[in-house]
Amino acid sequence: MASMRSCIEQQLNEIELLRCCYPSSDEFYLDDIEAFNEAKEYLDGKSDNLQKNLCFILKLHLNDIKTTIELQFIYPLHYPELPVDIHLRTYLSRECHEKFNESVKKFLNDKTSDQEPYIMEFLSWIQDHQDLFLVSNDTTMKTTNEQIIKKKKFSRLWIYSHHIYNTEKRKNIVNWAHELHLNGFSLPGKPGIICVEGQESDVDEYWTRLRNLTWKRLQMKEKEYLGDVNENNLRFNQFQELNYLLDNTGKGDFGQFHQYLQDRQLEKMFNLYFGFDGTDKK
Repeated sequence: MASMRSCIEQQLNEIELLRCCYPSSDEFYLDDIEAFNEAKEYLDGKSDNLQKNLCFILKLHLNDIKTTIELQFIYPLHYPELPVDIHLRTYLSRECHEKFNESVKKFLNDKTSDQEPYIMEFLSWIQDHQDLFLVSNDTTMKTTNEQIIKKKKFSRLWIYSHHIYNTEKRKNIVNWAHELHLNGFSLPGKPGIICVEGQESDVDEYWTRLRNLTWKRLQMKEKEYLGDVNENNLRFNQFQELNYLLDNTGKGDFGQFHQYLQDRQLEKMFNLYFGFDGTDKK
């Protein structure tokens, strides 16, 4: 395996190439500028500490089908020897996301053995496979009896983060929930709290995507198995960010948050996060 320094140098060179090809901030921007600065200091010998993964967002115009997609790329520290994480952040049908993920996996399996940066090649490949983002009329609304049975497995996931401030992460949290048809909430600030409920497979996919981002601390506090939707255990009818509960310092109003949970018969979860009853006067 190539040295860490060699891999980071290739990553920074590829990012500079992409910046030249996509100079507009509407097309390309770094997801975490601190990670970029950390990588440069590492190469310059100013730091031996390298913890964050380089990541960036790229908007790609697909002229043939007259649409624009947004992609997130997250480099593992040893890319290009290890495969890059690629996420489609555009709201499209589940069929499109499944086709995209399956095709990307095949592309990455072919490229990793080359041990050369390949993002530019991947973008060209996307342009040549724009049909990935079209929904076929034959499969748009088809649902088999077996799929209906699977859809009856529901769960609710409670997630703790040391903090949630980053704008792009907050977008991901909301957009991925909408994409996967999950309901619940996100409370940004310090600490950050996320709750999602829906089909168990979609809840698991959501957790996988979150874990692929860079966090100071991210923890699954509890997973509730809700059974069949007919058991009436679902508590939310949409997914929303509770930014209205934040004060000017970015801290949440615990009293209002406890009331929000209580309105949904979920107040017991307050103690799970904070270690005390939200009705206590402290």
